Amino acid sequence: MSRIGKTLCLIYALIIAVCIVFAYSAGGDLKGQYVFLQLPIVIQMASIDAVGLSPKLQNLSWVGAYGLLGLPTFLFLYFVGWAIDGRSSGSLLK
Repeated sequence: MSRIGKTLCLIYALIIAVCIVFAYSAGGDLKGQYVFLQLPIVIQMASIDAVGLSPKLQNLSWVGAYGLLGLPTFLFLYFVGWAIDGRSSGSLLK
C-alpha cells in the first residue's frame, strides 16, 4: 500500500467533507451550496466540459457527480502517490 497515495486520498476526502459541511451550513443559500458542492470536483467538471460531454451529464445529481468524477480522482491520487513512493524507494527503476 502506498503511504503517499493514501495521504493524498485522505486530504482529498477531507476537502470533500469540509466543502459538504460548509454547503449545508450555508443557511438556505442555494448559490452558496452550489459553489461549495462543486469545489472538490470543479477541475473534473471543467475537463468534462472541455471535451464536450457536459450536456450528457446535465441532469446528474450531486451524489452521481461525486461518484462519476470523485471516485476516479481517488484512484488517480492513489496512483500518483504510488508512483512517488516507487521513485523514492527506487522500485520503479528495477
